[in-house]
Order: sequence, then C-alpha cells, then structure tokens
Amino acid sequence: MNTNNKSVFWAIPFIFVGIVWFLKNMGIVTYSLFSILISWQVLLIYVGLFNLLSKRFWAGLITTAIGVVFILPEIGWSSSNWLHVYWPLIFVIIGVFQLFKPQRRPNTNFHQKHFQRNFQKHWKEEANTYSNTDYSSQDGFVISYNTFGSVQQIVLDPVFKGADIRNTCGGTVLDLRRTKLEAAQTFIDVECTFGGIEIYLPAEWNLQSQVNTVIGGCDDKRYHSSAETDQEHVLIIRGKVTFGGIEFKN
Repeated sequence: MNTNNKSVFWAIPFIFVGIVWFLKNMGIVTYSLFSILISWQVLLIYVGLFNLLSKRFWAGLITTAIGVVFILPEIGWSSSNWLHVYWPLIFVIIGVFQLFKPQRRPNTNFHQKHFQRNFQKHWKEEANTYSNTDYSSQDGFVISYNTFGSVQQIVLDPVFKGADIRNTCGGTVLDLRRTKLEAAQTFIDVECTFGGIEIYLPAEWNLQSQVNTVIGGCDDKRYHSSAETDQEHVLIIRGKVTFGGIEFKN
C-alpha cells in the first residue's frame, strides 16, 4: 500500500467518526448504535483490515478476530457469558491456521524462514509466560489480575470494601449483587487494556465514574427500576481503559 493510499485509509476513520457523531447530535443515530459504531472493537477491525491490505496477514487476522469476537455481544449475536468463556479459542484457531497453512516455496529466503521459526518459538514462550489469572476476595476487598484469561468472580462478603482490577487482553466479570456498601465512599481501581470488564451491581447503588478512556468506553447499562438511589453510599470507579470497555449491569 503506497503513501497516498495510507493517507486515505487513515483519513476515513476521522470522517466516519465526525459524520456519525453529527448524526447522533441530530437525533438520527441512537446512543446504542453510536456506542457500537464508535468503539474500540470497530477500530481494531479497521486496523486489522489495514494490516491485511498491507500484506501483514497474521497481524491483520489476529487484530480483526479480536475486534469481531468482542463486538458480537454488543450487536446481540452472542451473550457476554459466551464471550468470557470461549474467546481464548481465537488463539487455538490462529495456531491451527499456522500449522496447516501452505508451505513457502523452496526458494524462500533463508532469513525469512529463520525469522518465522524464531517468531513461533517466541510466541509460544510468551504465551506460556504471560498467561495468568489471579483473583481473590479478602475481608470484602477484591483483587483481580487477569492476562490472556477469563475471570468470573462473585463477592459473597457481607460488606464490599473495594477492588483492584487489572485486565489485559482478557475478560473479567465481577458480581456485587450479593453484598452491600457500608462506607460513604467505596473505590474500584481499574486498569483495562485490550479487554472487557463487566460489573454487576444493584440498580439503587450510587455509581460515579472517574475512568479515563483511550479508544474505549465506560457505560452504565443497568435497568433502573422504581427503587430510589442510595444517597448515603457512593461507589466510585477510577482508573484507565485503553482499547477496552467497562460495563455496569444488574
């Protein structure tokens, strides 16, 4: 892809975002559709297509696959539970393609073969080294560290005292519907990169977000019934989301 085509390719997202944002302000595009079209998942798919057109097959395939898998629950084509359980199968599929893809012609450059072998070895070592999940709840405080994995945790402590959640290229689900708040302010610190976090909590909890997002989102999707919001206790979410998303549900 030459320089002019690259300029056009990267100009399209800015034009697209501007048009969709304008249509949302005019009331033509709904908020739910806007949150799907302008999302980190769509950006990943777009970057993946760019890599494929630039003949970077594996980078394009991996990026596109991650974007597609994580956007399926948003458009209602799969449940979030399915996503958190089965999305690691992407790595299995990529590995199968790697094993059975057509071999290069005999005149392939030696350095390219050497690089491919080293890359495959490095990828396996990195996957084994960095795949990790560690989560616990002690005296009402939750710690959840998830890298290339899936975590589903239900807090059964009588009082919820806060959480520290770090999620990288994975899916984390935290269920707070069986506990309660006691302090005037309770904090959940999050750091999410290329992944998704779902937090289930009662509709009457007073939720405040102080999350900084970079090509990501933090959405309160709870169904608010007739129950009055608790004004004595506040749950504050703070931290950073990069190419990821946080959703609050009940």
